[in-house]
Amino acid sequence: MNLLALCRNANGVEVKRVPVNAALQQPLTQLFHQQEAAFRANRPNEVAFDGDWNPDDDELIVLDETAEASAMIAAATGNVVALPLIDIANFEAENIKALFIKKGMVGSAVLLIQRFTAAQILNKKFAVFADNNAFRKITDTAFSLATNLTCIVEGGKIKFDSYHKLRAIFDVNEFFAEATDQDIDDFAGHASVDIEDVIAFKALSTQIERKLIHKLITGNVLQDHTPSKIQKMAKKTGLAVNIANGKIVFPTGKQDIRRFLRFLDDSLYNAPLTGQRYVTNSKRAV
Repeated sequence: MNLLALCRNANGVEVKRVPVNAALQQPLTQLFHQQEAAFRANRPNEVAFDGDWNPDDDELIVLDETAEASAMIAAATGNVVALPLIDIANFEAENIKALFIKKGMVGSAVLLIQRFTAAQILNKKFAVFADNNAFRKITDTAFSLATNLTCIVEGGKIKFDSYHKLRAIFDVNEFFAEATDQDIDDFAGHASVDIEDVIAFKALSTQIERKLIHKLITGNVLQDHTPSKIQKMAKKTGLAVNIANGKIVFPTGKQDIRRFLRFLDDSLYNAPLTGQRYVTNSKRAV
């Protein structure tokens, strides 16, 4: 068993080996395997990640293996002994983002991955341990292991249950692309759209609006639905959409802009029984 670390630096990520003595290898392996069993327990359903919903208790989210995950697989299945060792004397500076071990052989390797945070470095804190019937402060380099796995990499996929924790390990920005200023210019220039002040519209567009606009562009929403159809369907949710000269006149208030973009993204709806209007961030096709 080799305990490996994913470290992030100015040049990207690097996999390093964490040296452990023979007495620690078996209990460490058992810990990771126990955490794997707990991670998979009662979660038979794996659902593709689209960035818009949270998993149910019986589900794991799945996305394609990222470049960083591929590098971890390559390092774990290659010549592990040749990997650089963690610098124990400068442990904090290693900027470790994850600790992991490998199961299986090349071609069927599985990575069991824990997130690692600075809070796990014990010698940074006022931590103590028992020594000859008394406690003394930890001064040597020491760290704790996480109590559970953050994700599993297998079969070209990353399996996880918390996007918040996953992004602390991997760069997943590609799954949450935002509209650039040029994208907004293109969006505003669409034949179905009338945005009175594009500069002001950009200024009001935060990360949320830009993500929604990017999804609308890549999803061809304006190409697939005419202004009159959009106006008709918006009315059913109690949302007024103005059309002038065959174009949708975009609102100018920040909240109104966001509400309309959410409608175009199918994430604003009226509950069928109560008629209550909701915004959903758990939008998954059935």
